[in-house]
Amino acid sequence: MKCPFLRDVNVKYCEVSAYRKMILSASTDTGTERCSSHNYAQCPAAVPRLQGLPRTERCPFLHLSQAEFCAAASVTKYVPATNDLLSRCNSDGHLYCELFLTRADPTGARRPRTVGTHVPAVGDRMPSVEGIPVPPQLSYTPNHMWLDVAEDGFCHVGIDGFAAKVIGSAEKVTFATSRAVGRPVAMLTVNGVDLQMVFPNPLHLSAANLYLRTAPSKMTSDPYGAGWLFEGFEPTGAGATVGSAAREGLISGEHALAWMHAESERLTQFVHEQVAAPSPAGEQFMADGGGAVIDGVAAHLDRQGLINLMTAFFAPQLTWRRSW
Repeated sequence: MKCPFLRDVNVKYCEVSAYRKMILSASTDTGTERCSSHNYAQCPAAVPRLQGLPRTERCPFLHLSQAEFCAAASVTKYVPATNDLLSRCNSDGHLYCELFLTRADPTGARRPRTVGTHVPAVGDRMPSVEGIPVPPQLSYTPNHMWLDVAEDGFCHVGIDGFAAKVIGSAEKVTFATSRAVGRPVAMLTVNGVDLQMVFPNPLHLSAANLYLRTAPSKMTSDPYGAGWLFEGFEPTGAGATVGSAAREGLISGEHALAWMHAESERLTQFVHEQVAAPSPAGEQFMADGGGAVIDGVAAHLDRQGLINLMTAFFAPQLTWRRSW
């Protein structure tokens, strides 16, 4: 799916100029400009290369082409047009572009995307469990990562809303893999403790979201959008169904909602087991039997409690077991 902010224009530029500057074809008077008239013969850049060439109506080095630009960007920059599906603008990858997210959904209240033959209505809202968004087009790993596979096989991976709320904020994001075929691995530093997030199935990675190195908060404030971790495509063989290998062992659809509800209950039980152990600041959770306060719960645990939390919910070897 092509980005709605991607625009096509006709441009022209000089092939022999030291710097290529694209100019809109209709932005100047072609009857008076040097390149489109006989006056090109006096152009300093063209004169050394005109010897032996026949006289023409316009400069032979004036090149006409098609270019693209992003209408959502504050500065217009023309680039050569391409239909390359690996381009973010020409694929579903644009759904994770921060410019697109800012313009298309400035409030952050995204509604679900088309899933199969179902086209969500304008009034549809994102399904959620205990305040945790569960986008229906995604598949989820037992250790709380999500996978989005577009129709063209383009993939995005990130942490889900549960992990984002539990972590609250991360001081650092490090990518152990960025461009390779293998299981994507990212290291998140939370309260001084390193949390390894491993996607269980191999992907052919094309990029990591290096922006998170300078703005790690984006990973938890917008986990399903600008906070994505990896993009790429699955290394499938001929005849394989798109997304089948990447989604193997993952949770989706109604199962995802039920699983997220079970995980919320499991977190409540985990927190209640920690009430007897005060944090370094002397804080304790209230054992009132109610649900756990998920937002930033990691910040209230000491080092060992945080390690226990990570092992229980985010360890790479976790498997999905239905308990409902």
